[in-house]
Amino acid sequence: MNKYVSVLTKIHIHPLLWLMSGIAVVTAHFQQLFLLFFIVFIHELGHAVAALFFSWRLKQILLLPFGGVAEVEEHGNRPFHEELVVTLAGPVQHIWLLGAAFLLWKSGMITTEGWRMFVHDNIAVLLINLLPIWPLDGGKLLFLALARHLPFSEAHEKMVFCSFGVLAILVIAIVFIEPSQLDLWVIVLFLMVSLWKEWRHRHYVVMRFLLERYYGKRGDYMKLQAITVDETEPILHVLQKFYRGQKHSIVVVKNNKKQATLDENELLHAFFTERQTDEQVGNLIYNI
Repeated sequence: MNKYVSVLTKIHIHPLLWLMSGIAVVTAHFQQLFLLFFIVFIHELGHAVAALFFSWRLKQILLLPFGGVAEVEEHGNRPFHEELVVTLAGPVQHIWLLGAAFLLWKSGMITTEGWRMFVHDNIAVLLINLLPIWPLDGGKLLFLALARHLPFSEAHEKMVFCSFGVLAILVIAIVFIEPSQLDLWVIVLFLMVSLWKEWRHRHYVVMRFLLERYYGKRGDYMKLQAITVDETEPILHVLQKFYRGQKHSIVVVKNNKKQATLDENELLHAFFTERQTDEQVGNLIYNI
């Protein structure tokens, strides 16, 4: 089966979309339901096609009322430009969709009411997805920007905190502007649960990043980054200072004097293969 055609077998509908569909049926908003589903489908298809173009391992695509989540088995070790393209591939679809709908409206193939409804839903899905809240596209762009300048572990933690902050602002805005808008509260609930899970699993996220760095694809390293640490520092603490997209050398010091330089793979090997999870980094020097 062609890898792009196989994308269709990985699409799943999130329970929230079923809920919104039920509401649309009860309120007889069939046309709006169809338009929303179509927009969300094209949005996520953009992510999926871009991911497969770079040979990413695509796990599944969850369709949500306001977008979707393309779950991939890549854990922060792909090149920055690939992740940027895959993330933007969803929002970009809204541009040509708007142009195509405009041409259909001008040619008389859709009504003015249908055109206005499409524009509203298309822009709404786009703007919601660009909010800097994980796991929306805006949240992924925020994480990518932070990881460009901070260690992976710190960037992930700050991304979650920023997402909670923006979500709090969103809740306040809804309370004062559209407190009776049920679909907005459904979105807020989903984002709250997603962020809470991401925070609870933050250590697991870092471990997956380090594991793939050791066992899997390491991606293209942009530069060599030296990390200076005291010999008493635990190996795990040193690993948490690793950046994505950078190869590391570990400079071990004692009383501010250099003792040795270790390659990052020596630390990864000691941590994952030799299970020296609580070992101090300085002890690796004496065990060589």
